[in-house]
Amino acid sequence: MAILLLGATGLIGSAVAARLARDGREIVGVARTIGGETRRVLGVTRWIALDLRSIRTFEDWRPHLAGIDAVVNCAGALQDGGRDSTAAVHKTAPAALWRACEEAGVRRVIQVSALNVDKGGVTDFSRSKGEGDEALEASGLNYVILRPSVVVGRAAYGGSALFRGLASLPVLPRTPDAGALDIVQLDDVSETVARVLKTGAPSRVAIELAGPERLTLEDVIAAYRHWLGWEPARLVTVPAWVMGAAYRAGDLVGRLGWRPPIRSWQRP
Repeated sequence: MAILLLGATGLIGSAVAARLARDGREIVGVARTIGGETRRVLGVTRWIALDLRSIRTFEDWRPHLAGIDAVVNCAGALQDGGRDSTAAVHKTAPAALWRACEEAGVRRVIQVSALNVDKGGVTDFSRSKGEGDEALEASGLNYVILRPSVVVGRAAYGGSALFRGLASLPVLPRTPDAGALDIVQLDDVSETVARVLKTGAPSRVAIELAGPERLTLEDVIAAYRHWLGWEPARLVTVPAWVMGAAYRAGDLVGRLGWRPPIRSWQRP
């Protein structure tokens, strides 16, 4: 089976590539540029350089679907910025891809979405993710939509980077009104993708992926510190206005092209 893998250089996409390669899948990776990031990804047999912001119609996808049996979409943009567009990455390019798959006879699509985006989006990220899911559900494809909660793994990326950064501090800032976390392990996500690609797996369903128990941020950081062999950190309550300033600073840095671990869309 030849698989077109979008977002192949990201946290989830690179793990999926390595896992599917163990099953003997031929992985065609899609990345914005081919270079340092692509060289670190294991399991991809061929790369396609493609900026999803440039995709407008199904015809833009047509040349890349020749010989493809299934599509796995792990592409994502946390927030709009100089290099990222949530609408393009989550909605416009995927919707064009779903139609192209129908035209090319590529029936199997695995869409990695996010938890709760089907319940109404309150941010650009969740709205655009939900719209991409809706376009897939309206298609005639044999899809599976996976909606993971916060994903953590051995690599430091996004939530993992934030947790490790906080775990390195002797004092842990306790954020007001922080909600519980349903953390899911990266290996479990990639294993789920591998299983739903097998013959006889369910079709036209959405599956939520979350951990076995709800954890507070303090619980998560304590687990990281225990893993590192350190004593629990001292907890200090941070005023809401300080956290608000931190979220806004994250937004500003994101618009300048960086990818900070905290932004306003993560605000409780």
